[in-house]
Amino acid sequence: MEREMQLFVDSLKRNLTAEDIVNLEACIGCKNCGEACAWYLTTGDEKLHPTYKTDFIRKIYKRYMTLEGKIKGALGLMETPTVKDLRENMEYFWKCTACGRCTLACPQGLSTRRIVRLARAAYSDAGLSEENPTIKSIVENTRNLRHSFGLTREQVFGRVGLFLYTDGTELPVEVKGAEYLFVCPAAGNTKIPDYGIKLPKILNAAGVSYTVSPRVIDTGTEIDHIVVHHELSKQMLLEWEAEAERLGVQKVLVVECGCDVRTLYVEATETLGRPFKFPIVSVDSLMLELIKSGKLPVEKIKQKITMHDPCYVTRLAGMGEMERELLRSVAENFVEMTPNREYNYCCNAGSGPMRLPENTELRRKVSKIKAEQIKNTGAELVTTPCAVCMLSIEDTCKVYGLAPENKRMSLMMFEVVYEAMVKALEKRGELDRMRMPAELKGRDEEFFMKHSISGIMAQMMQNPDFPKLMEWLEGDEIVQRYFRDNPHAFEKMQELKQMIEKKFKQEVKAR
Repeated sequence: MEREMQLFVDSLKRNLTAEDIVNLEACIGCKNCGEACAWYLTTGDEKLHPTYKTDFIRKIYKRYMTLEGKIKGALGLMETPTVKDLRENMEYFWKCTACGRCTLACPQGLSTRRIVRLARAAYSDAGLSEENPTIKSIVENTRNLRHSFGLTREQVFGRVGLFLYTDGTELPVEVKGAEYLFVCPAAGNTKIPDYGIKLPKILNAAGVSYTVSPRVIDTGTEIDHIVVHHELSKQMLLEWEAEAERLGVQKVLVVECGCDVRTLYVEATETLGRPFKFPIVSVDSLMLELIKSGKLPVEKIKQKITMHDPCYVTRLAGMGEMERELLRSVAENFVEMTPNREYNYCCNAGSGPMRLPENTELRRKVSKIKAEQIKNTGAELVTTPCAVCMLSIEDTCKVYGLAPENKRMSLMMFEVVYEAMVKALEKRGELDRMRMPAELKGRDEEFFMKHSISGIMAQMMQNPDFPKLMEWLEGDEIVQRYFRDNPHAFEKMQELKQMIEKKFKQEVKAR
C-alpha cells in the first residue's frame, strides 16, 4: 500500500466508530440526500452530490478495512483506490460545508457530515490536505502563531485596542477571578473586529463580570472544522482550559461563531476524550438572560428583519428557539425565512468553502437559493448568530442585488441587540454604561493600567516595534473601514500617532 494511502486508512481505522460503520454500510443508494443539498440542487453536478463523497470513502473502507475487500483486492476482483484517486477527489470534501442538511432527507438517518469530517481528518493525517495552500496556511499559522489567519497577539490587540481607544471604551484584560473568559475566534478578530467591539459594550452596560486574555487569540474553530486536525485542535482546547484555570474564571463564554458552538458543545468531548472542563455559555443565551432580568435595557428596533439559522447553531446544536426568543426581545418586526430552523438552507460558507478562494464562484452560484429565501421575506435586514454566516450573507446580498448600495443588510445578532440597547440607554441618558466593564470599576491606578485595554496599549507603546505596528494598522483594510464608518475616530488616531512619534523622537534625541 502506498504511504499516503496507508496513513489515510490508519486515520480512518483510528477514528471510525460503530455508528460511522453503520453510516458506511447501511446506505441503500436512494440518493434522497441530494434533494436537501443546495450545492447539488443548484448545479446538478453529481460530484457535488452527498453520495459521491460517501461512496468514495466507502470504497476505501471496503477495500482496505474489510476481510472481503482484502481478499478480493489481492485477487484483483475489487477496485483498489490509489493515492492518485485521493488527490483527484480531495477538492469535493471541501466543496461542502458539512452542514448536515442531507441527513434530514435520508430515510436511514445517515450522517454524510460525519463522513466528511472523517475524510478531512484522514487527508490531514496523510499530509495531503496541506497540498492546498490555504489549508497549509491554516495549519502553519495555528502551529506557529496560534491564530489561523496568521495575526500576531500584538496585531489582534492593537487593532481592537485602537478601536476601543478611539471609542472611549475599556476592556478587562487578564483579570483573575472574573466569572467569564471571553475568547474571540480568529474569523471574528480578523474579519469583523470593528463590529465586534459592540459585544463588550453590551457586557459592560449589563455589568457582566468577564475578562479577555492575550494568551488565547483564537478558538481553534478553523483547525477543528476546516482542516479537522485533531492533534492541533486538542492543543488549542487544552490551552484554552489552561488559561481559564490560570485566571480562575468560572465559565467560558462562546461568542457568535457557529462552529465554536458545535466544537464546545459536541466535538470537544471527542477530541479531548472527555468533556471540556468548564461550563460553556453561549453569549446569545447570556444576552437573553440579561434582557429578561432587566440588567440589559432594550427598546425594540422597528426595521423588518429576518434570521438565518446557522447550521452549526440550530441543526447541529439545537439552539434555534433560543435565538428566536432573543431576536423577538429586540426586534418589533421579525419574519421567518422559508424553510427555517433545522430545515433552513446553509449560508454555503462555513467550515471551509468561503475560506478557500477557489470556491468563491461556485459558492456564490450555490447561494442563489439563500438569496431567494431572503428576497421572499421582504426583510430590510438579515441577522444571524455566526460571523462566517454573516459575512457570506453580506456577500450574497450584494451579489444578488438585495442590499442597498453601500449599506450593510447582514448583521450579527449581537449588533441587533446593541442597536436595541443603545436606543434604550439613550432614552435614559445612560450611554456611559457601555464604557467601563464591571471588573475595572473602583480599581486603583496600578491595577487599571495593568488590566485595562488602554493600559495594555500604553505598555505596547513602550515597545520599540510599536511604530511598525502603527504602520500595519494604518494600512489595514479593517482599520480603514472603521474610520470610514466612524470619521470622528480618525482624529483620535492621528493624535495617538503624533504622540507616539513625539515620544520616539525624544528617545532618539536622548541617545
